[in-house]
Amino acid sequence: MKRFLKVLGIVVLILLALLIILPFAFKGKIINTVKKAANENLNAKVEFADLGVSLIRHFPNISVSLDSLSIIGVNTFEGDTLVSIPDFMLTLNLMSVLKGDSYEVKTVEINDARIYLKVLENGQTNWDIAKEDTTEVIDTTAAAAFEVSLKKLNLKNSFLIYDDASIPVFVRAEGINHTLKGDLTETITDLDTKTVIDDLLINYDGVRYLSGAKATLDSKINADLDKFKFTFPDAHLILNDLELLAKGFFAMPGEDYDMDIEFNAVQNEFKHFLSLIPAVYAKDFDKIDASGALGFKGYVKGIYNDKKIPSFGLDLKIADARFKYPDLPGAVENINIEAIIDNKTGEPDATIVDVDKFHIEMMGNPVDAVIHARTPVSDPYIDATVKGKIDLADVSKVYPLEEGDKLSGLINADFAVKGNQSDAENQRFDEFYADGEMLINNLIYRTSALDQTINISEGKFDLSPANISMPVMNVKIGNNDIAAVGNITNYLAYAFDKGVLKGTMNLKSNYFNLNDFMAEDSTVTDTSSSGLSIVEIPKGIDFTMNSTFKEVLYDKLKLSNATGMLTIKDQVLALKDLKFNTMQGQMTLNGYYSTKVPDEPEVDMTMNISNIEIREAFENFITVQKLAPIAKQTQGKISSNLNINTKLGANMMPLPATMHGKGNLTSPALVINNVTAFNRVADALKLEEFKRWSIDKINLSFEIEAGKVFVKPFTTKLGKINAEISGWNSFDQTLEYAMDMQIPRSTFGGAANNALQGLVKQANSKGANFSLGETVPVTVLITGTVTDPKISTSLKSIGSNIKETIKESVKEKAEEVVGKAKEEAGKYIEEANQKAQKIIDDAQLKANQLIAAAQKSAQKIRNEADVQADKLVAEGKKKGMVAELAAKKAADKVRSEGDKKADGVIAEAQKQADAIMATARQQADKIKADAQNKTK
Repeated sequence: MKRFLKVLGIVVLILLALLIILPFAFKGKIINTVKKAANENLNAKVEFADLGVSLIRHFPNISVSLDSLSIIGVNTFEGDTLVSIPDFMLTLNLMSVLKGDSYEVKTVEINDARIYLKVLENGQTNWDIAKEDTTEVIDTTAAAAFEVSLKKLNLKNSFLIYDDASIPVFVRAEGINHTLKGDLTETITDLDTKTVIDDLLINYDGVRYLSGAKATLDSKINADLDKFKFTFPDAHLILNDLELLAKGFFAMPGEDYDMDIEFNAVQNEFKHFLSLIPAVYAKDFDKIDASGALGFKGYVKGIYNDKKIPSFGLDLKIADARFKYPDLPGAVENINIEAIIDNKTGEPDATIVDVDKFHIEMMGNPVDAVIHARTPVSDPYIDATVKGKIDLADVSKVYPLEEGDKLSGLINADFAVKGNQSDAENQRFDEFYADGEMLINNLIYRTSALDQTINISEGKFDLSPANISMPVMNVKIGNNDIAAVGNITNYLAYAFDKGVLKGTMNLKSNYFNLNDFMAEDSTVTDTSSSGLSIVEIPKGIDFTMNSTFKEVLYDKLKLSNATGMLTIKDQVLALKDLKFNTMQGQMTLNGYYSTKVPDEPEVDMTMNISNIEIREAFENFITVQKLAPIAKQTQGKISSNLNINTKLGANMMPLPATMHGKGNLTSPALVINNVTAFNRVADALKLEEFKRWSIDKINLSFEIEAGKVFVKPFTTKLGKINAEISGWNSFDQTLEYAMDMQIPRSTFGGAANNALQGLVKQANSKGANFSLGETVPVTVLITGTVTDPKISTSLKSIGSNIKETIKESVKEKAEEVVGKAKEEAGKYIEEANQKAQKIIDDAQLKANQLIAAAQKSAQKIRNEADVQADKLVAEGKKKGMVAELAAKKAADKVRSEGDKKADGVIAEAQKQADAIMATARQQADKIKADAQNKTK
């Protein structure tokens, strides 16, 4: 955050320093100069549409405005917009501008800003955009000649996202209105700040703590800008209806955060705490009748950095509380909660959780819980008891559901867990206790947000030290039914994020329509409108599922009698012997879908296809459409063994350049009708037979490399015509095939005979001395694309080897691609290693240059401090002994501050250098790993 504030300061200083110089005479030149200076000093792209200067708008002050200001990331954050401000205005004291020594900024107005702050898992931030030598410019030369006296900052109707993957936390704030008043030129100054947020959302580690909340922060702050310490005696924070009073300080003396903050609820009424529950606050909260006492306080104290956390505590007490909606018959009563979360040392393992009491009653049905947790890091300990009954039909009696929504059914829970994770893992069940059950009966949930009604007729979970067993779970979602039986183990370690959740499950269904759970425009055949996106396999899951589904529907594809095993482990979904009947035949799948690299999912699948209808395969599989487009005009059944490996794009479609595989295809007979390429062959040879082919006993093999299907030479029979075919076609619909045919002489007649005579004349003109026999050897080369094929025909003779040349050309091309892929694998790995090493070397060079520049800047800062200190001492001597002593003390301070700034420059450079090397090593490791994976 300190860096972010520094960057904002840099941007403001650059803009001010360059905007105020001769604005009226050189507006166009200033715009270009400002953009150039900003882009030269920041690792980001700075743009704005226009610059305006006015003496009339805020006379006698001068106003400077920028339209459509944006700061856009580069390199790692290429294309990310850090800041977008449609309307940015400064109001300055005119006399301070004319004097030029310092500039008194009356106000900064920022309207409709959109701010996006992002932190990657490795801690890299998108706002750390100041170039290495920027600190030198701001801390010395520019700071000495340019002083800003900001009095007021207004931020209106703005939007902010803070997305921190390193914690992880996600904050979205809409409708931000912020005012800051004070004199920022003083080292110690009093600030008055107020922030109002219309819609606040906070997610932490996958849990949503606030949603749609209204927030206000109003505080007076004593700021020590030299130490970067902010002290507040009475900060008021209002979240929805809950008002908190906080006091203490927050400081950023270096890279660490130092804090000592206490807070407590201003009001002692339960209703104010109730407002934090999003669903309750969103439903006529002002009309709720609520009572009960509230005690809510906490603290945060100590240092926060990459290795340490501050001590903290939270104490919540709710006594004899209730709430009731006036138009509903029921109430939630006897709410009593006593909960403490405490960590007195700042060591994560010292965190304790004590929920001594949790009791609520809904329509007379009580729910009780007691939870104690210790040592969450080293060896999680939990002691928890939960007992209660909920009649879901009562929910509509105490809470206003949406129109058309329905909720009913019974949930009974009675279970207890006590012991350490290590005891459960090592099966010391005499030391680890777990027992109880949870029952679900006739649960029905219907809502306008879902098209399907959910019905759980029966469900049961039995808790034991070894596992959570599920002896029965019968669910219907609309017309879809599923029955499940299974076991879950290692649940305690998973709950504390200390291990993998393991389990086995047996699934059965009579009818399951996957289309009911897909977007309306999601189809298999139309990738342009599918709206599909990458489905990431969750981490920390190790499940094995045996499935038996009688009928499954996916788009127009119908699967019946589907059986097989599915496993989820290490972000890989694996299929084992998944068999089903479909398209009048049968398929068996083995393989996996992996999201170990989230942005590059991988599929490796082996398919055994038996007697399926080829046209139905075309209609249902996009891969068939791309790699075998002829299937659209083909009738008949095929069988195939196919292995394919490919990366998938963002729309879950195969990336052709990464597609590899091999297989075969057999068929007793196929009828191919009205294919453009064959129609043109028919036109070239004047033989109508080629427009409708009846092919017997096909048996061919193929290989797939980089999105191209290479068909090896195979023989077949087209009626009375014997043929040998080979060639390739690709994902982009280009093709090249050679057909060597022996056509009976009797087939030719009329126009066909004229075409044949033309071929004979063509061959003999090249010295072939060709004569016609009972069969005519004709070679056809088909090139171009599926929709626009090009046809070449010729005759084979003793003096001409055209067919062999064509066939060998195609064959050699296939062998060349396959062989080259294998040959290049070793070179690819070697090049990857060289590229990785170059990244390391370049990073080391950049890091060394960064350190050297920092040392140079640091020495310059020290030299300038010495010059300033000597000047102070010299001036003091002129004024007498007392003044000289005071000057020497001031000079020592100047030198000390110079040393501190110089050390800070070097420390910052070292940190950046370390970050550069760490990033380089990660990139190098990824390049090597990707090279190994791609050449397997």
